[in-house]
Amino acid sequence: MHHHIMPPFYIHEHRRDQLKVGPGITQIFEWTPQLSIERMDANGVATSILSLSTPGTWFGEVEEGRRLSREVNEYAAKLSSDYPGRFGFFAAIPLADVDGSLKEIEYAFDTLKADGIGIMTSYSSLPPGMPQFQPVFNELNRRKAVVFMHRTVASCCMNLREGANDKEFIVDDLRALNSLLTGGTLARCPDMRLIHAHGDKTLPWIAHHIGAGGGEAEGGRGGRGGRGNPPWAPQGALHELQKVYVDTAGNTIDTMDDLRELGMLQTQIMFGTDHPYGRENAIAENLQRLMSFKLSQAELDAIGRENALRLFPKFKG
Repeated sequence: MHHHIMPPFYIHEHRRDQLKVGPGITQIFEWTPQLSIERMDANGVATSILSLSTPGTWFGEVEEGRRLSREVNEYAAKLSSDYPGRFGFFAAIPLADVDGSLKEIEYAFDTLKADGIGIMTSYSSLPPGMPQFQPVFNELNRRKAVVFMHRTVASCCMNLREGANDKEFIVDDLRALNSLLTGGTLARCPDMRLIHAHGDKTLPWIAHHIGAGGGEAEGGRGGRGGRGNPPWAPQGALHELQKVYVDTAGNTIDTMDDLRELGMLQTQIMFGTDHPYGRENAIAENLQRLMSFKLSQAELDAIGRENALRLFPKFKG
């Protein structure tokens, strides 16, 4: 569910400055579709849903964002066609450009037959729950779309401290999910299915603390229900958060415990690796370790395949 592509033209335009930076970077930028297939086969992965990683396709210029989104999406669609059954894809959109995003959503679904839409946790410095983005999410809700949200770093907060961008990713995760919740997008778009990539402990943290902002007195932790619910979550904050899907990339044993406590483990968690940044065998081995003392076989089956098949039934069998 969390498997990235690195189109050569995208690397050349927007990741060229990183080609020689950091450990493991070389292997990331040497990605090929064949490498994906090899790693999938070696680790028992039947199908991967492809997406673009940070920084996405929005760099502040409308025409560039539209062109780059179209090129990335047509590239991903061709991979899906060339390797039938092995790849689906989340189409990239330049969310800050609302008109361009609406046009790309139409093209991605109606022409390219995308499996969903991919967004980032911020655009320039704006999180996705901002009011100006409502028309895009309304359309995604109308189409009952699956939306894959991947972390990035807000332009306001890049390189605030040397070597601190990894921590800013988590801050941006928190800001993005909170904006979709408290901005009312999750409640207003009940037919849109949101996948919060990585996730880490962000969702459990919000679930445990959002009640302090309203809704706890009548509804229990996180505003489960009752007269005290805030206007942006009429059925309670926890009700909205429990609809969000997360994947296993970067999630720890503690996070799995938190998600089980929230009643989400067997319905909302899906296998994801962050390929080529993450390794399929490492994630699979971690799940096996969890199974030995934490996960039941039913939970492992749900995480490994069944939860994803509910979102993408065309890959069944």
